[in-house]
Amino acid sequence: MRKLFATLAAIGALAVPAAAQEGPPVVGTATVGDSDGLRIGDTTIMLWGIESVERPQTCSIAGQLWECFPAAVRALETIVGTSIVSCQPIGRPDGYGRLLAVCTVGDVNVNEALVRAGFAIAKRDETLNFVAAEDAARAERIGLWQGEFLLPNDFRVMRGVFQDRP
Repeated sequence: MRKLFATLAAIGALAVPAAAQEGPPVVGTATVGDSDGLRIGDTTIMLWGIESVERPQTCSIAGQLWECFPAAVRALETIVGTSIVSCQPIGRPDGYGRLLAVCTVGDVNVNEALVRAGFAIAKRDETLNFVAAEDAARAERIGLWQGEFLLPNDFRVMRGVFQDRP
């Protein structure tokens, strides 16, 4: 956890292109509902440009299974804490009515911080903004990168789920 806090202290807000922003920000205290999702009031938010492990997914470290989904949820809870979160929607809501957004807590970009902590990967089909954070986490072998895991999309396909962000 010390590495996570040190990493968070080093990360600042990441600019989002103005053309990609859609609608006013959603602001408030967030609850973590998933490894890459938040809820502010009645609004469900998926973190844009990243994705994390799925609820039934497990990972392994040195051949031993570990519950990486709860660890990713705890990492996101640590990042957002009890602070006010501001989420800027990117594009329109998905098919489930969830906003895709870049969220910040103060100057910390939540999306980037979760990737940098090693508990999410850059979603390259949405943006390349978080690739450097993923590369750094992988090089340091932190979070998910300390062992082995299936990429979230590969895990979904293996389970017969052929849609993005179910």
